[in-house]
Parts: sequence; structure tokens; C-alpha cells
Amino acid sequence: MKRTLLLATLFVLMGGATWYALNKKNESGTRNSWDMEFAVPNTNDIYKVFIADRKGQTATLERKDGYWTYNGDKRARDNAIGALMETVSKLNVWYIPAEAAEKNMIKSLATEGIKVEIYDKAGKKIKAYYVGGVTPDELGTYMIMEEADQPYIMHIPSFVGQLRLRYRLGDDYWTDRNIFNEKPEEIESVAVEYPQMKSASFRLEKVAEAQYEIKPFFSTTTAIKQPQRKGVPEAYILQFEKLGAEGFENKNPLRDSVRALVPFAIVTVRKTDGKEKQVRFWPAESIETRDGREHINRYFAEVDQNDFLSIQDRVFGPIFRSYSFFFEGAERKIRN
Repeated sequence: MKRTLLLATLFVLMGGATWYALNKKNESGTRNSWDMEFAVPNTNDIYKVFIADRKGQTATLERKDGYWTYNGDKRARDNAIGALMETVSKLNVWYIPAEAAEKNMIKSLATEGIKVEIYDKAGKKIKAYYVGGVTPDELGTYMIMEEADQPYIMHIPSFVGQLRLRYRLGDDYWTDRNIFNEKPEEIESVAVEYPQMKSASFRLEKVAEAQYEIKPFFSTTTAIKQPQRKGVPEAYILQFEKLGAEGFENKNPLRDSVRALVPFAIVTVRKTDGKEKQVRFWPAESIETRDGREHINRYFAEVDQNDFLSIQDRVFGPIFRSYSFFFEGAERKIRN
């Protein structure tokens, strides 16, 4: 009986010592050591993220009042920020690599690693680490904490795939793709010009709170005398709250030749503070409908003669209205 009790006591003591060694040691590479704590669980503490690669590309993401900016002057894409915040908050060590593999991992991190720095509201650095390549099965990602010696294989629990892509660099990935993101009450006027369909072109102008007047865009167009359709101008203005593109086409080799063509439409939004945004649209892709007609389902869009993007008609179609659309008993379709 005494022997059994002695063995049981010894077993408990040994188990406790093992637990302590695994959980409390503060040497690099041991369980719960500082160089394994990559995650920032509370993303509300994050106000700035700096990302840089070995080629000199950088991304500075900063939290503002209700949104994030990219490299100081552009609004950051919400989906990209969301994916980044999920990643930095859930990073977890999957396993410690075999010693034989560490040399190649460290070499990869040194030559191809992406530097990530995370700051709080006061500008204090919270975390800093390097993101490297992926494991052969592409399920784990190499990472190492700044000033650490031990690399780790990282993942996000319940997520299958590499994490490096969530730290990617480039304007096209981080820049907000919303072409129009306007508050209806801040819109002073909307002008829609169809260069090849002048009679369909129009101006929508604010005359009072939530009240708008529709006028022909060209002075040569005969004004429609029928009453305006109730609620239609107000509903039209709401379309400009959030209209986003599929993606950027700034490097598309066809850009210059497309820009030389007459646009299908030119849409200019003027805000109450005097700021304007002008977007030109050109047909990019068409499909044949069941009745044999050709329908444009994609356009190229150029914003303020700057960014060149691809957009879908199913998203932007509601703003491609004709002048007569806003009046009782008039033709309401625009043929594209």
C-alpha cells in the first residue's frame, strides 16, 4: 500500500514538473514563450499596420474615424482589412519545425520574408514579425518574431490555406474598389451624359431637402412636360451609396486604345461641399440575350482620369437611366 502511494505521489510530482517546464519556461522555442505569441486578439487595439517586402514595396494601413486608409491618401478596401484583422487576431503556432528544416526556413524568411509591424493608438509597437513561404502542402506558413531565433509553422484554426496572401502588397489589393461611396444627403447633383444618345442625357439637381429636379443635359434636348415620378429621383440617389468595381485594370494593355474611344456614359457627381467625381464608362464585354439582342454585361471605367477598373452592368445598371425614366408615361429604358 505504501509502495503504491509512493509511486502515485512520484507520478504526480513528475507530471507537475513536466507541465511547468512546457508552460512556464521562457526560452525561445518553448511552449508559451514570447516568440510564439504572434496574435493580437483584440483588434480594437490596432491603429496602424506596416507591411514591407525585400523589394522595397510597402503598405501603411491606418485606422481613421470608421474606416482605414492605405498609404496615407487612399481609402483601404474593407474586405482586405477584414481578412488582415482576422489573421493577426487568430494567428496560432501549428507546430515547431524539425531542426533539420529550420535552416531553409530561416533562409526563406531572410530572402523572401515580409516584415509586419503592428501599432496601437499611441504609436507604440505591439508586434513585429516576418512572414515567409509555405509548407509543401501549402497548409502552414513560415513565421518568425522580430529578434527571435526560432521560426514556427503558423496557421489559423479552422482555416485551410496559406496566410502569406493576406499580407500581400500592391495598390490593387489594398485600395478601395468602391467607385461611388456617397451619402445621399451630401449629393448636390448628378449629371449623366450619353455622348451618342444626347436625348437620354440628364441632370439631377437638389432643390430642397430630399427633393430633386430632373433636367435635360443638353440645351438642345426638348424638356419633358409630364410630372416627375414620385420617389424615383430619391431612389436613384440612393444607388450611389456603394457601387464597387470588380477589380483594377490600370496595367491593362488595352487601356490607351479604350480611352481613345467615345465613352458610353460619363457620370459626374457633385457634392454639397463642392467636390466632384467624374467617371467615364466604355463597353468591355457583351453577351447575347435569349431574344437575340446584344447586351453589355461589363464595362471599363475610369475615375477622374486616374484609376482604370472593370465593372459589371448588374451592379452599375441602375444608374444608367435615361432622362425620360424619371417622368410619368415616358420611355424608361436606355439601350446599351
